[in-house]
Amino acid sequence: MNPQVSFTHFAQSTPLFTLKQARDGYAKDEHSRSILNMLHRLKRQGRVRQLAHGVYSGTLASAPPNRYLVPSALRDDAVVAFHSALEWHGVANQVFQSVYYFSARPRKDVVYDNVTYHRVAPPHALHDERHKLFQVQLGAHHVLVTERERSFVDCLMFLDYSGGVEELDKSLAMFPSFDFDAVLKYLKLLRKPWLYSRLGFLLDRHADKLFFRGEARDRFLRKLPPGVAYLGTKRPGNRWVSTWRLMVPDTLAPPGNSKITT
Repeated sequence: MNPQVSFTHFAQSTPLFTLKQARDGYAKDEHSRSILNMLHRLKRQGRVRQLAHGVYSGTLASAPPNRYLVPSALRDDAVVAFHSALEWHGVANQVFQSVYYFSARPRKDVVYDNVTYHRVAPPHALHDERHKLFQVQLGAHHVLVTERERSFVDCLMFLDYSGGVEELDKSLAMFPSFDFDAVLKYLKLLRKPWLYSRLGFLLDRHADKLFFRGEARDRFLRKLPPGVAYLGTKRPGNRWVSTWRLMVPDTLAPPGNSKITT
């Protein structure tokens, strides 16, 4: 932000900014009226649009707001996550009209330019201050986003924000490699044995490409739950994969696995 530029020019030409950013940059400008009054005027004139309370976009900006930067404008602690993080990392099968992000503070959905920004509470294991930014990176354009492998695990943990297991299987096929050590550290922190079943099964489907064999695979097999895990919902037509103690949708089942009809 350049205080030598008039506030009007800044506001109408900036793709995304917050009231706090505007006040920090221009509050000492003795030649301007209050920042909020000026924003109201520019909004009436159609030179700025309001995404949410305290969040704005200039209508004369050369580009629309970066969808992956919007969460950080909505919540100070926002971290782009789930399928949106896979999109950001370039390993998503498709781009959704929803952007998902973690934040400890609740917020209603924000819809802007047909994109829904949806907040999700972080996993309980990450409520500890020491783990709040576990496997989170600051990427290009200052986007705070979960790392690639963690993003995939989060999708398996909350399938509603993943696009479904078939979508995840296609996304995993786009991974150029897979950091087993990193993901095992995250799984250990989460303490959810059924995630080893879900992830191990999908990694098996791409074992040749991702070199999922030997000791790497055995480390997952040793952590399986004692009971039955499910890849998705309990429904007729699921098939039992004994290796991973997992019930999977018929569309993903290996040939020859028994079909469960009840």
